[in-house]
Amino acid sequence: MDYTQITAKCVETSKCLINKEAGLHDYDLDVTRSIGDIARLAVNIRRAGIFDLQKLASISAAIKQNFTTVRSDSLSTLEELGWVETHKEGTKIKRIDESIPPLEDILASLGKLWEDKSPTEVDIATVQSLSFLAKKPATKEALISEIGVSDEHFENALNYGVQTNYFGTFESFETGKEVVWTPFYWAGKLEDVQKFLQRQSDEKFNKIGILAKELSKYPGRPLENIKTEPALLNGGVASGFFPSVGVNDREGAEHEYVFSATPQFELDPEKDIFEKARLIVGCIRHGQYHAEVSKIKYPVLLLRSLREGRIKPHSYAKLQYALLYLNNICTYEKSEAYGGTAYKPLFNDTPENQVYMDVAEEMLKGEEPVHGTVDEPEVQELLTRGVFNYSSEQRQIKSAGKIRATDHYERMIEAMQSSGVYS
Repeated sequence: MDYTQITAKCVETSKCLINKEAGLHDYDLDVTRSIGDIARLAVNIRRAGIFDLQKLASISAAIKQNFTTVRSDSLSTLEELGWVETHKEGTKIKRIDESIPPLEDILASLGKLWEDKSPTEVDIATVQSLSFLAKKPATKEALISEIGVSDEHFENALNYGVQTNYFGTFESFETGKEVVWTPFYWAGKLEDVQKFLQRQSDEKFNKIGILAKELSKYPGRPLENIKTEPALLNGGVASGFFPSVGVNDREGAEHEYVFSATPQFELDPEKDIFEKARLIVGCIRHGQYHAEVSKIKYPVLLLRSLREGRIKPHSYAKLQYALLYLNNICTYEKSEAYGGTAYKPLFNDTPENQVYMDVAEEMLKGEEPVHGTVDEPEVQELLTRGVFNYSSEQRQIKSAGKIRATDHYERMIEAMQSSGVYS
C-alpha cells in the first residue's frame, strides 16, 4: 500500500469509531485512529490561516473529536510536522498559525508517520484489509493469507470492524465459506448487495475485483461500452454494488454511467459527498459520449470551466446538467442564440459543492478519490462564514456504543496479574 491510501483507510476507521466507548480497541487501533483523526483535523483547518482555541474547539466539535485530545495530542503532532505554530501566554495557547501543505502531502506524510509509529498487528490487519476489500469481498482464509497476520490478531481486527460496520461477514451460497466485506461502501443498499455477493464464487470475486479496478481508473464509464463480464456487471449495477448515474437524452432514453463503490458515512444519501460527485461526473461523461452536436474532448478542463462559469450557452445544457440543477449544484441562465433558446450552467458556489467538485475532478483524473473521505463541508462553512451548525450525522449503521475485543476479559486479567494487582 502507498502512504496516501494508508492514511485514507485510517480516516475511514477513525470515522467509524466516532462516539464509541473506551475499550481495548483504543490500544489495538491507537495508531490507525490517531492518524485518521490527525488527517481529518489537518485537512479541515488547512487554509484557516490564524485562529484561536475557540475556533479550534468549534472545528473539533464539527468533526466529532474530543477537544482535549485535539489540543494536547493532534496539535502537538501537527506542530512537530511543522504544519502549525502555536503562540502562548504562559501555558495557555492564544493563537495558532497554520501552514498546512496540500492534501496529497498531508496524506503521504501521515501514511509514513503511521508506519513509523509501529502499528499493532490489529492496526495492520485493519488497514490492509480495508484496502483489499474496497474492490472485492474475500473469504476469511484468503484475506488472512493476503495480509499475513496471525489468526488471533485478524479475529480482533474483524471483531472491531463488524461492531463498527467497516467490516461485515456472510456465508457464500456458492461455497458455504465465510466471506468478509466492507458494508459501509454500500450503505442504504446492504441487503441487495449482500444477496448479489452471496451468489458469487471465489472466481467471480476475482472478476468483480477486476471490474472494480477498471472503474476506479475510469469512473463513469458508459454501461454499454463495458464488455468485461456483462452478466456480472449488470447484476452488480442492478444490486447497487456498482453505483451508476442515469442521464436522459432528448428522446427520453437513459444512459447509465458506472462507478466503483466508495465509502458512505451519511445517513441521508442526499448528503453523501461521493454520490454528488458521481452526479457531476455522470453529466460530464454524458456530454463526452452522447452529446447531440460536439462531444466533450477534455473532461477535466470542462469540469473546471463549469466550476469557473466559463461554459458558453448551449441548447442541450439544460438537459445534460439536469441532475446538477435538481441537486442545487448548478443553476442556469437562459438566453436566445442561433434562432433558439440556449442555457448557460452556473456553478452554485458553496462549501459543500466545492468539495463535490474536488472529488469529481479526482474521479475524472482516474485517481482514488480521497477528498470525500477527509473533507468536512460543515467545517468549511464555519471557516468561510463564521457560523457553526453541525446538523449532518456521520453514518453509524450499527451504533453500538461498546466495542469488545474477542479476548477482552482474558487480556484485562493477564494485564492486572502481570502488574501485581492479583498477586
